[in-house]
Amino acid sequence: MQSASDVISSLFWFKDDAEKEDQEPQIIEQFVQNVEDFSSQYGSEISVSYTAFNLRGPPSNFPDYGDYPQAFVMRTYGTWWDEAPSAQSDYVPQNSGPIASQDYVEVSFERTVYPMEVSVFETYNPGALVRIWARGPSAWMLLWEGEPEFVGDTPRIFSPPIRQINVPTRILRLEFNHRLLPYYTELDAVLLKGKESSNLVRIKNNFSYSSLFYKKTQPAVEKGQLLNKIMASNLHEAVMTVALKNKEIDTGPPLGDFERLPDETILCVMKYLDMQSLCRCAQINRHFNRLASDAILYRKLDLRPYWHCIGSQVLMTLSMRCKFLKKLDLSWCGSHNMIQSHYIVNFLRDSGAQLTHLRMNCCKFVDDYVLRAVVETCTQLQELCLRSVTGCRDWMCLAALTKLTRLDVYRTDINTSAAVAIVRSNPGLEHLNVGSCKMISAMDEVAMELGSNCPGLISVDFWKSYSLTANGIRALSRCQMLQELDVGWCLQAAASGEWMAWLAGGELRKLFLGALRGVCDRDLRSLVPRAPRLAQLDLLGVRAVTPDICDAILAECLELRLLDVSFCDQIHESQVMLWREQYPHVSIKRSFQSANLNTAPSPLFLAPSLE
Repeated sequence: MQSASDVISSLFWFKDDAEKEDQEPQIIEQFVQNVEDFSSQYGSEISVSYTAFNLRGPPSNFPDYGDYPQAFVMRTYGTWWDEAPSAQSDYVPQNSGPIASQDYVEVSFERTVYPMEVSVFETYNPGALVRIWARGPSAWMLLWEGEPEFVGDTPRIFSPPIRQINVPTRILRLEFNHRLLPYYTELDAVLLKGKESSNLVRIKNNFSYSSLFYKKTQPAVEKGQLLNKIMASNLHEAVMTVALKNKEIDTGPPLGDFERLPDETILCVMKYLDMQSLCRCAQINRHFNRLASDAILYRKLDLRPYWHCIGSQVLMTLSMRCKFLKKLDLSWCGSHNMIQSHYIVNFLRDSGAQLTHLRMNCCKFVDDYVLRAVVETCTQLQELCLRSVTGCRDWMCLAALTKLTRLDVYRTDINTSAAVAIVRSNPGLEHLNVGSCKMISAMDEVAMELGSNCPGLISVDFWKSYSLTANGIRALSRCQMLQELDVGWCLQAAASGEWMAWLAGGELRKLFLGALRGVCDRDLRSLVPRAPRLAQLDLLGVRAVTPDICDAILAECLELRLLDVSFCDQIHESQVMLWREQYPHVSIKRSFQSANLNTAPSPLFLAPSLE
């Protein structure tokens, strides 16, 4: 039996040990446990190749450099998609700032730590990473920001100096800008190094308890205060309290020459300000606050650059200013329940009656309730973009819209009947993206409806539509204005390329034929004379094409600027080098793997996995 002194000694031993652990917290290095969200990927939903989920676990290819299907690859690179007929411009360009993001991926780790270092394993065309965010109990925190770059043909582990925060995290979001890259960038893994405090309550896999605790202990935020707070001098830190109160702001500082200007002139200047600057103007005095809240400044609203700090209350405040709202971009907003669907519904009912353009790409709050609100309220809608929206089932309700000229439902669960009904209801449709829509089991029906109902069609993206056949593509011959066609990885249409003879061709500017192995020289020869304006041609994985037809294309298509001959078995590196010398105005792409430039492509690359 222990004596009293032994018991007391034991207690002191535990106390000393606890203090030691507090002084020397454990440092943990961990790779990604799960991929929570992403904006785009080269791979498909039924494949393991080139998908975001390849970021899980330790690196698969590093330090090898090259194109490997075990990596994560996004859908675009360079400026080619910005130059295509389907290109979209920002509603409020000044909001994007000097470093605009094009894509993102959100990853989670097993254990919650105070981040010390983030390492990104880049195995092909590195340099696109521009921001690293960490998710706290109720807010996003910026760890690092930098300009995009291209660092050459070499693999690297990118570990930028990150901001030290006093909040633990297990969720990171990486943002990318790949406009400077010559070809697709590939990521192999992400490593998070951090300290785990010994007295930290370890809640693995979620922040639910912490979020509840945080919300209960924080003071209530007045309407309008949050909007001004997030647009304060440091947008990402949101450290200033800038609520306007009558006692704090009276006449304000002298305005100098601005006092001589009429309100109309000041409003004309304010139209060129980004949202952050506009909110700063509202803090100057009563007069500027009134002008900065004028509804004429809120006819176009782009909140995507502020996705990390836009919550439901911000929408409530903005709804009072958006009486004449025409264009709204909420893309990327609302992660981790920062915006609930009923707030969006209320906002649309209050401010969406005049909307003509609406983008809600990658928004978790978009559900059937929101879709029905769009249909009921936004009757003048011409553009609707819902990329990577996965929380909806009632897509058929969108058939009530009749004035659409652009519809983007890339990587959604829209089905065949809904897609056909929407196309039928919108004969003025000019741009359609139904790429990677795995629930469309008969894409031919969609294509045929386009051919018979949409004569002014300019671009259509069928990317990885495995149910599309030559019959569906042939139906597009009726679309005499067609400038852009992406049928990459439409494997049912890969048996033959005879359908090319049916394409109108005269206006064609962009044609992507990735992995259509049945296309041969004869098919391309029938198209080239009727496509004099062809500027972008992707023959990636089209194994039957020869250098002869590529010579003809380069010589006859005088406006050609992009030619991708990656994984074309009969075209060798020496031939590509010769073409680059002969046609310096054409960017000729040829992917490779570091082991052997002439090896056949991996079986994972040539066909999708059904796992």
